[in-house]
Amino acid sequence: MADDCSANPFALLVRLADSLRTFMDNAAADIGLTPPQAHALLILDMPLHMSALAERKLCDPSSVTSLVKRLEHAGLVQRVVDPHDRRARLVRLTPKGRRLRARLQQRLADAQSVLDDLTDQQRHALAALFASTNSPQDSALRGR
Repeated sequence: MADDCSANPFALLVRLADSLRTFMDNAAADIGLTPPQAHALLILDMPLHMSALAERKLCDPSSVTSLVKRLEHAGLVQRVVDPHDRRARLVRLTPKGRRLRARLQQRLADAQSVLDDLTDQQRHALAALFASTNSPQDSALRGR
């Protein structure tokens, strides 16, 4: 990561986000999932309509349809009738999907290791970045 973090803490944040994405991708691969599949399992903490799943994943509904089909084929999710609207379907985790989701969450709980590689200077820069985004007086990161 950049040595001069105080000059550009945003660059540190971007690099940290990349490290976290790599960490997430590796955690997904370790349990036999693709990153989009892992993300879907994490989102499905309760049954959702396909459109809500697409919205939360920030993707096109047609992408969610194929993703859900693959998860369904693997026995991780199932589509069920919405009890409030019999025409609609909800996607929910199966018991196998809940077990795999729990394994993924256990792996992701170790994300602290990504921060362990930061120097004290980088930690201070990161803390300053988050402090400034919460301050109404600092508009530097908001484009004024």
